[in-house]
Amino acid sequence: MEMTVSIIVPVYNVENTLERCVRSLMAQTLRSIEIILVNDGSPDRSPEICRQLASEDGRIRVIDKPNGGISSTRNAGLDAARGEFIMFCDSDDWVEPDWCESMVNAYKPGDLVVCDIDRNGVREEPSAELAEAERREILHYTSLSSYVWNKLFLRSVIEEAGLRFQVGLTPGEDICFVLAYLCLIDGKLRFLLRKLYHYDPTTVGSLSKRIPTLEQIDTYYRLMTAPMLKLGATDERSLENRCDRMNWHYRLFLEQTEERQDLSSWEKIRIAGKVSSLESFRRCCGSLRWDQHPIYLRLYHTGHARLLMAFQLLRQRKQKIQKALGIPFK
Repeated sequence: MEMTVSIIVPVYNVENTLERCVRSLMAQTLRSIEIILVNDGSPDRSPEICRQLASEDGRIRVIDKPNGGISSTRNAGLDAARGEFIMFCDSDDWVEPDWCESMVNAYKPGDLVVCDIDRNGVREEPSAELAEAERREILHYTSLSSYVWNKLFLRSVIEEAGLRFQVGLTPGEDICFVLAYLCLIDGKLRFLLRKLYHYDPTTVGSLSKRIPTLEQIDTYYRLMTAPMLKLGATDERSLENRCDRMNWHYRLFLEQTEERQDLSSWEKIRIAGKVSSLESFRRCCGSLRWDQHPIYLRLYHTGHARLLMAFQLLRQRKQKIQKALGIPFK
């Protein structure tokens, strides 16, 4: 049977959710699919579950590989795929029965089809509504642009360009892949306004929930920026979206550095100094929009990450002293 869609499912430490995910794929109304389960050296019962499910459905293929992360796992799936189209599904999520069929039916040559996402576990009545946008506007749609698992990709485009996920990149491996793909096509974004994909935000330990390093965050910026320039996605809204993403991860990195027990205060300040030296931080720090202490915001907006870390460490020490004395902290 000719394969219409290859569905790539990375598998790592998901023994509690894997069967729910795969059975939702087995129940697809589009029958001409293959389900590629890529076991990334999972130490739990996930590999056993993969084989049990494969024994029930000949459309399921199991690939085992040494642990290498989400990007290398998806790349192994791309290497093995045989379908006309590529779709991705994370193994802690699940999909509606007509997920594949609806996406394929919405496809027009040269377009990228995108479906809506459910984050609350609520099912919707079917709707055939479609909306279109220009490719360069992809970053206008923050809640839909950041993932590969709510999109339909043409495999021939991926293979002809040798497009693969950047190994070792986290966060941002999804949006960088999407932006690179958009540079290879000449159509539009086609939004299928149905919540066909169910995202589970409660799971931990899966491949997609890793903490980034400083170098990974800076690489993320560079891999986003090059295709944005090629697409012409340089309008104010797109650039703000890029900076929001960068600031989210820099804030998280600084907060995690502040809380590390294995570092002295001077080491934490030194690491923060590395943040200030990066072009990606300097270009985006002025647009931080989250609520913070006024001094924190001032230091962040002016790119003084070392002073910011010193300020936070002083606040942390003051909070401990006031807590010990029973004084409310402000």
